Amino acid sequence: MHGRYPIVTVAPGREVPLLAGHPWIFSNGVKNAPSIPAGSLVEVRSSDDRFLGIGTFHPGNTIRVRILTRTQEPIEKDFFTRRFMSLMDSKRRFLPPHTDGFRLVHADADQLPGLVVDLYADTAVFQIHTAGMEGFRDWIVQALGELPGVQRVVERSDVEARKAEGLSLLSPRVHRGTVKEPVKFQEQGMVMLADVVEGQKTGFFLDQREARALVRETARGMRVVNLFSYSCAFGIAAWVGGASEVINVDSSEMALQWGAQMFLANGIDPAKENIFFHPGDVFEYLESALSRSIDHSFAGKAEGSPALPNSDAMGDSSSAKRNPLYVICDPPAFAKSRLNLEGAKKAYLRLNTLCFRLLRSGDLFLTSSCSGMLSQEEFLHLLRLAIGRAGKEARILRILGQSPDHTRTLAFPEGVYLKTVLLEVL
Repeated sequence: MHGRYPIVTVAPGREVPLLAGHPWIFSNGVKNAPSIPAGSLVEVRSSDDRFLGIGTFHPGNTIRVRILTRTQEPIEKDFFTRRFMSLMDSKRRFLPPHTDGFRLVHADADQLPGLVVDLYADTAVFQIHTAGMEGFRDWIVQALGELPGVQRVVERSDVEARKAEGLSLLSPRVHRGTVKEPVKFQEQGMVMLADVVEGQKTGFFLDQREARALVRETARGMRVVNLFSYSCAFGIAAWVGGASEVINVDSSEMALQWGAQMFLANGIDPAKENIFFHPGDVFEYLESALSRSIDHSFAGKAEGSPALPNSDAMGDSSSAKRNPLYVICDPPAFAKSRLNLEGAKKAYLRLNTLCFRLLRSGDLFLTSSCSGMLSQEEFLHLLRLAIGRAGKEARILRILGQSPDHTRTLAFPEGVYLKTVLLEVL
């Protein structure tokens, strides 16, 4: 033992990815390892005894070591304080104006493997995914509480990823301060609400910030269908950007109620505007829309009438001007592991085919996949198949990834997961 931690020796040649910045050592890259419990800190050394880093060890995982630091330093509370402060400074630098909600820590890509931290104005919300990070909870809470402006610290370690590490799912917990309602924060001047105790993930999807900004830039005068709307953040961006009509579709009535609150928080009363909320299955919604669609005009606000594209509202498109349609499709991850990747591809293909069938020349389509198991090229291939099945053509206007605060590094392609494509139907 050279320092304070047991040593893991990397097999000859397997140090190259580490030296290039990759944060993992796989089981087949380990030459020698001690018999220690999962989550233990280890010092990593090359086969010729060079120091490579300090990380957390898991003897039963394919990823044996996750690197925390590449310098010889003690892992203690001050380590987390320094890292959080450094990340806060660097990430705020690239935030758009009037934005105080962002990802402070993006796990392995930010060299804090197994830890996710999102900041919503004065509230820090964290998740612990790995056995290695589990032992640092108290230090994490203390260090987050010391960040400038942070008044509340909430833990959302209720994620399925913990099971792969032999950890149980934990109920949401407020470690500091009190949380009695969704937390308000700003995204480019728009008011957003993060349900940090009961919402999905940490309470909001910050990774689509750039896509929402793009919708805001391109939605003027368009009729928007926001599929898998969840909090309706895309719908708000579209309305602020000048959309003539917005329909938010989600299977959760609670999410749609939350979305209505977000519109109101922005001074927009859906009851007085062309803003609709449709609870129901998205696939069924699209199939119903297609079965009724001669042109793509929307249904009105008749009591009890579902918000669907309606062939009666404007008459035949040849005799009445039709505002272009803008479909936004941001589904949950269909592929959370390689075991269900093929089934996920079929779901993405079906979903995007239905969307393309609904669209006409001049319409816009923003479509996403947050499945890390599906590469960008595979997603584009599925879109090519879908538009072919729909008998349409489209040009790519923009391809986006996760927002920059959801760190991507050249050495760690495994950290790239979000693909968003904006298309114009020809």
